[in-house]
Amino acid sequence: MTQKLNKVEELKLEKDGYDVLADIIRYSEAGDYDAIEANDLEARFKWFGVYRQRPNVGHFMLRIKLPGGQLSPAQLRGIANLTDRYARGFADITTRQTIQLHWITIQDLKPIFQELDRLKLTTTFACGDCPRNVVSCPLAGVLKDETIDSAAITRQVSDYFVNSGREFSNLPRKFKVAIAGCSINCHLPHIHDIGFYGVKRPNGQEGYGLLVGGGLSSTPHFGQPLRVFVKPEQVAEVSRAVAVLFRDHGYREKRTRARLKFLVADKGWEWTRDRIEETLGYKLERDETLQYPVSSHADHMGIGVQKDGRHYLGIPIERGRWTATNMRTLADLSDKFATGDKRIRLTNKQNAILLDVPKENLAAISAALESAGLPPAAHRLRTTLISCTGTEFCNLAVVETKHRAGRVLRWLEENTPDLDQPVAISFTGCPNACAQYQVFDIGLTGIPVVLKGQKDADGKAIKVDGYNVLLGAGLGADPKFGEVIAKKIQGDKIHLALKGLLDAYVAQRADAEETFTAWVARTEPESLQQIIEAPVNAPDAVPLMA
Repeated sequence: MTQKLNKVEELKLEKDGYDVLADIIRYSEAGDYDAIEANDLEARFKWFGVYRQRPNVGHFMLRIKLPGGQLSPAQLRGIANLTDRYARGFADITTRQTIQLHWITIQDLKPIFQELDRLKLTTTFACGDCPRNVVSCPLAGVLKDETIDSAAITRQVSDYFVNSGREFSNLPRKFKVAIAGCSINCHLPHIHDIGFYGVKRPNGQEGYGLLVGGGLSSTPHFGQPLRVFVKPEQVAEVSRAVAVLFRDHGYREKRTRARLKFLVADKGWEWTRDRIEETLGYKLERDETLQYPVSSHADHMGIGVQKDGRHYLGIPIERGRWTATNMRTLADLSDKFATGDKRIRLTNKQNAILLDVPKENLAAISAALESAGLPPAAHRLRTTLISCTGTEFCNLAVVETKHRAGRVLRWLEENTPDLDQPVAISFTGCPNACAQYQVFDIGLTGIPVVLKGQKDADGKAIKVDGYNVLLGAGLGADPKFGEVIAKKIQGDKIHLALKGLLDAYVAQRADAEETFTAWVARTEPESLQQIIEAPVNAPDAVPLMA
């Protein structure tokens, strides 16, 4: 039976998103925003990482793909130059290890694309119904206790999809891949369309377990274990086979049901595995023990020893927003103090890592970072608190997040003792979950709040930004999504709710080893709600204003 296609599917049949690049260049050369064809502007530009930026008056957001967050100093310095010239001096690190520029005009796009090409960087398939940036552990190939080095295969899979052209340029929706051999699975394989995680078998053989069909947004699903052992040399072709499955069998009638997670949930993991193997032409090795892996929200921050004896420095970037000056500082310090490859990585917690620093240079580079306002040693919350773009630039968001997250973070740093356990906090501006609020220790999702009894000059109820608070998420052998514990907390008082939770956790935990997740699991939801709401509703509650 033929599916009735949704509007976007019909649009893609008229012209594939992959074919819009020549039009983007033509529009850029003309420099006339009003002359851009509506379907190109609203939809097809996304295939090359270009979004209309709120408030939709001629500016764009541009996303640069960085497989596994991998950068060289020269590339980061080049992005800094573009940021200064075209993006008002700042940019955002995303939860997919990419960089987003804002305030781009149509005439800026051609010179930006030319410079990115010179830097060997791309925006191809940075958005749209196609394979997105492949994420990985930022210390792939470097981490001493990693299960398997996934750095090269991450790049291989990313390059394959970018170069595949029209083979996968018309998927039913976006398609997200995570590949890593990190011992704590920081790449969060549970929530991706494809999640490869490192495995070392009792006989010493290294490879990957495989989850398929994960995804968040308003209807979250964890990827389903396919119970197979994937050899390193099979990862690329398995990735392709899953993409074929999605392309050929994915739903295209209702846009809200077009993600791979719905197909896998409906058909089951065994059907999914069978279809993948049909494309491969062989059966994958069965292993019933390979189901959900251990996973952690801890980022690789601070100073650590690489497997080659050199060191890495994890540098927290406050809620993922940094300046061109910050970028140049990191690039320059890498060139000055690192040796060999001089690699830089971005993390899915919106932070940065400098690699390849010899022990004798640690004191000097740490002092230089401190002087530049980028200390490797910072309050733990600075390493784990993230934010989506919010209403400042995003057309889907319903509340402001980025600036409030910064104010709240700085207030908590001043008013909360540093934590000895990571507590990951997500500020998210809408249910679409760019900041992954359903799997964070504390997930905040934006919602307008009506102020009781207050009206504006026209007699209308006053609405302000607010958040629902989700707790109880956990990733591991028995993964759980966070659940709403408290609703409609005013945004200008959310800092009090967060401090209440953090203080209660430290005071009530069984011992110093008990995680926030474990404390929440053994605390009654009513008690958690009281902890959140009491300081917010107190008569002396002081709003945190802009």
